[in-house]
This record gives sequence, C-alpha cells and structure tokens, in this order.
Amino acid sequence: MTATLHRKMDNKMLAGVCSAIAAQTNLDLNIVRLAVAGVSVIGGIIGIGLAVPLLYVLAWILIPADDSDQSPAQRWFNKPEVKDAIDKASDALKKKP
Repeated sequence: MTATLHRKMDNKMLAGVCSAIAAQTNLDLNIVRLAVAGVSVIGGIIGIGLAVPLLYVLAWILIPADDSDQSPAQRWFNKPEVKDAIDKASDALKKKP
C-alpha cells in the first residue's frame, strides 16, 4: 500500500505543504515548520535565500489538496484552452523547416 502526498487543509498556515510533509514522514508538524523556517533563514544568510520559498511554492502547485484528486498544476493543464495551446505548440515544433 502506497501513501499519497496531500496538502492538509485542516491544519495549515499557508498552503498545507508542511502538514503534508509531516504526515508523510510521521514527524511533528511544528518541527517541520521550524525546519523549513530555519533552512529559509540560513539560506538567506548564506546566499541561497529564495531556494526554499521557491521549492515551497513548487510543492504548493504540484501537491494536491486532501479534498482534491488533482494538484493546481494538473487542473490548469487540463483546461481545454491550455491543452489546445500545448497541442499547437507541439505541432509547431514538429513542423521545423
């Protein structure tokens, strides 16, 4: 049995990414939040300040909420107009001169 990663909407501060990580790894939620905050601060001091916030936003986009079967990215890419644009771009790339 595989456990799927879902953002927890009942115990979130921003997007529920830390609560998803805590649930998946069986760690205390506050420890995960402190670790993310600490790594963000240390990253800012040593010069990689935007790495953790960017990874957090990426996780927010890619991990589905616990009340949904699709992530925000999946919902966006499944829109008909986005699918049409992707198909047109793919066709244009295939028609290279």
